Amino acid sequence: MSAAPPLQALPHLYSVPVTHPDQVPTVAALAHEIWYEYYVPLIGRAQVDYMVAKFQNAPAMQAQIDQGYEYFLVQRLESGKQSDIGYCAVQEQPGRVMFLSKFYLHHAARGSGTGRRCMEFIEGLARRRELSLLWLTVNKGNPSVRAYVRLGFRIAAELVMDIGGGFVMDDYRMEKAL
Repeated sequence: MSAAPPLQALPHLYSVPVTHPDQVPTVAALAHEIWYEYYVPLIGRAQVDYMVAKFQNAPAMQAQIDQGYEYFLVQRLESGKQSDIGYCAVQEQPGRVMFLSKFYLHHAARGSGTGRRCMEFIEGLARRRELSLLWLTVNKGNPSVRAYVRLGFRIAAELVMDIGGGFVMDDYRMEKAL
């Protein structure tokens, strides 16, 4: 496996806060595209249909924002062209903790160092707020588990959560001390 290119060699990346309801449909459309491309082979079409309809749509995202989650649209500027390539959502929690609720990148952005740059942004956000722990959940079969380990996360627990509709999330809880 080759090393990621130096950060300065990557295209310009921006994390744009999603603060206005007009931005939410853009994030939801990106979620739809990413989820169907990435997760159908991993968890199956029926569960993706269910999860997109329940959790990865504009009303669900707006409800989370209203509850204090912060969404960020990841954009890349390359050759004068701006493109939406991913999104993330975080929630600050009691005990100086940040939950990384969502972190998804378009297939064209994976494997280029973009994920590492996004995680640096998220960690920087948590550190500026003087938080001490970052945690997330990830499907046990997701290849991203290895990427999170490379980024300094450790598996803290195994979780099986009933999400309704006859589906469960079979995840790891991963943590990183800041």
